[in-house]
Amino acid sequence: MKKSLIMAMILLGLIGCSEPQKNQDDTQNKTKNLSFADMPNEKTVFEVIEAKSIDENDALLVALQTQLLKDQFEFVEKESGRSWSENDCTNNKIIQVKGDGIRSYSAESLVDVGQEKVRPDFSLLVFAFEDAQQAEKNFISLKTAVESDNGFCNGKSPETIVHNGNEVFYFTTRAEMFRPYIDQYSKYVEDFKVEAPH
Repeated sequence: MKKSLIMAMILLGLIGCSEPQKNQDDTQNKTKNLSFADMPNEKTVFEVIEAKSIDENDALLVALQTQLLKDQFEFVEKESGRSWSENDCTNNKIIQVKGDGIRSYSAESLVDVGQEKVRPDFSLLVFAFEDAQQAEKNFISLKTAVESDNGFCNGKSPETIVHNGNEVFYFTTRAEMFRPYIDQYSKYVEDFKVEAPH
């Protein structure tokens, strides 16, 4: 009986000691689940990615524009800025893409859709890099940021990111109802392959 009582006391003591540890882990986990409003903070890391002006993947852009025209979208190149940034709530990081390798496009449907009679639209940013390996590495960093906080780290506007060759393609649109369009055209870009000449 005495042994059982001692064992019970030891067991309770162990449970009591492990409980604060669990709460401490919860607190640490909560600091990891940041939102856009929490950044930057004293622990935020800043990463700069250099986009280089290179020969564009003309075949892909022409194919995308042709597909959009078939789908009754107007597709135009816009004045490109020289920097763009995205927050990564998972890693408490702000990534800034800089350089002369940034291009910007907008697409707008020429047809009204839905009961509200609205015209779907989206924006596309293209980041160019020296080679496919650089594009892949930078794509992984940017994709983590785009998908952090369940895709809401950078606000509520739907966004997606893909890469093809030595370019990374970032799509965004203004409303959730237009998400299927950026999903459709990002998939088109991701799957596009240039046919080798015969």
